[in-house]
Parts: sequence; structure tokens; C-alpha cells
Amino acid sequence: MAWLRILTRGIDGIETLAIAGAALCVLVTMLVVSADVVMRYFFNQPLGWVYDLVSNYLMVGAFFLAVSETFRRGGHVAVDLFRNMLRPGLRRRLDALSALLVMPVLLAMIVTGWNATTRAFERGEVIPGIVTWPVWASHVFVPLGIGLLLLRVVAHFLDLARGGDGHVPETAGHLPAEPADKPAPPQGGGVQ
Repeated sequence: MAWLRILTRGIDGIETLAIAGAALCVLVTMLVVSADVVMRYFFNQPLGWVYDLVSNYLMVGAFFLAVSETFRRGGHVAVDLFRNMLRPGLRRRLDALSALLVMPVLLAMIVTGWNATTRAFERGEVIPGIVTWPVWASHVFVPLGIGLLLLRVVAHFLDLARGGDGHVPETAGHLPAEPADKPAPPQGGGVQ
């Protein structure tokens, strides 16, 4: 199905931008926390706005912008003790059912997150402190990140439904393999 490949490539492209945004959030977190430490301990002038910025915006952004890419790479926690014992066909049907069941939950999270974002924007809600940070700018990461995850889960489901592997690696399958030509440990323990 060419349209499924096009959809998956489009989601891949958006995920690349989102993971770059998540990485930027982590980088800025590192920089502002380091600056705060320097200002606090060397100049006795802490940056009072750092905690609000990091906890309400940068950490939220880093998490929600990376959630879809993490799913694509098979990095989410999964209880797969019995799943891995199943035949591939049954496992694929179980994965498809799981994706189908999670879609309404993700949709509810998107709607709730979007409603919270628009309500905070319309009311002009702010986080009080040294800097009055707008609340909506923190809430907007939820519908954006979960919306992208929903797109990824839909593509995953569609691929499974047509008999594919779902584009999500197996839990153990994405770990690096041991090299086959690993040298033998040296014999004996002394110096010659």
C-alpha cells in the first residue's frame, strides 16, 4: 500500500522535528540549570525563574515531543512475557487489538489537552512568580505530542491489519547483537 508508506514517511518527518524539539528542550534545560548553579554558588544571585521554566515547559516539552518517536523505536515499557510466547500471526492480531484499544484513550487525551490549552489561553492564565509564564504554552505539548503518537499508532494498526509487522521493533530485537567473531579471552593469568 503506497499510501501507507507515504503516511508513515510523513509521520517519520514530523517525528524527526518533534525529537529535535525534545532534544532542544533538554539542551536548554542543561544550559539554564548550569547558569543557575553558577549564579547561585559563585555570585549568590540565583535565577529565580529557572525552576518554573524547566518544570512547567522544558520537561513537559521533552517528554511529550519524544513520546511518538519512543513508540516507533519500541522503547515504551511493555509487559510481553506471554506475548513473546505466541505464534507470529496471533501476536500480530493481539498487537492490532492493543493498538485499536489505545486509540480512544489517546484521542481523549488530545481532546482534554486541547481543551485545557484553549481554556488557559482564552482566560489568560499565568503561573505566578518572578516571570508570569503563560499556562497554555505548557499545556499545548500534550495535544501535540499525543496527537503525533495517535498518528503513529494508527499507522501501526493499519500496517498490522494488512499483515505487516507494525513498524515497531520487538523488545529484544532492537538491542545490539553480540559480535560473532569475538576474540577468545587470553589463557593463563601471569605475565611472561
